[in-house]
Amino acid sequence: MTDSKFHSGIDYSLSILQEKWQPTLVFWLGFRPLTLDELHQLVPKMSSDELKDELAKLQNLRIANPVKDTENCYSLTEDGKDFRQLLMSLSIWGKQQMNDDEDKSSALVVEPESDAKLSELVKYSKLLRDYINYDE
Repeated sequence: MTDSKFHSGIDYSLSILQEKWQPTLVFWLGFRPLTLDELHQLVPKMSSDELKDELAKLQNLRIANPVKDTENCYSLTEDGKDFRQLLMSLSIWGKQQMNDDEDKSSALVVEPESDAKLSELVKYSKLLRDYINYDE
């Protein structure tokens, strides 16, 4: 879905990155397939309607799969997985630059194991605030 208001690939990419919730959802959907309830627990500030709307937007952008899997989970498309890799690289690079500017050491960031319990992921989501733009 392209739009004439974009003048370059960077414009298009930035339009997704600047959305309030999309970078966070891209992170979690690329972590492992998740149900609507699990996503809501990981991003509790989103209402159920907001979550469904943002998932639909990501599906229209071909970032999230248009259908849920047999376990009723949402996931990323191959293009979505590529976008997530870029998102993570930009987030880490940006945080390191911010820390360098403030003469701080950057912490080593390690994602939880893909089979981590949801409660562990909820705790990890607090770390995302420093790397991915969203309001918790």
